[in-house]
Amino acid sequence: MVAAVLLIASSPPVRSPSAWAAASASTMPPDWDARIPLPKGATLVSSTKPTQGVVYSAEFSAPGDYKSLVDFYEKEIPKAGFTLGPKVAIPARKVYNRSFMKEKVLDSVVIAPSASDPSKFSIHITYTPLGKKS
Repeated sequence: MVAAVLLIASSPPVRSPSAWAAASASTMPPDWDARIPLPKGATLVSSTKPTQGVVYSAEFSAPGDYKSLVDFYEKEIPKAGFTLGPKVAIPARKVYNRSFMKEKVLDSVVIAPSASDPSKFSIHITYTPLGKKS
């Protein structure tokens, strides 16, 4: 299995993954898995390609509140066909981490307050592109 961490913050509603990718393909990370849901207003801040292995990461910034973002991922991840894995949520610190899986590939999303803009959240996602398995 491959682990992945996703960190995104914004408020619902969201575009479908394919609509998001189509609308902003030039601003998405390399080999982005368009099945992974992103909240409306999420913008790519940075991304990494692996030097070894197959796990990529992407960090997004998004407006919204903690509860709306957590609710978004709790609903949209299964809706996108993923199986939910373990969750860590610390509402007092506004931190959330949820792993999710599809086709024996484990990805993850982490939501935390933005260090640079208190009105936004950071969403960090680790993912394995479609067709690339360890």
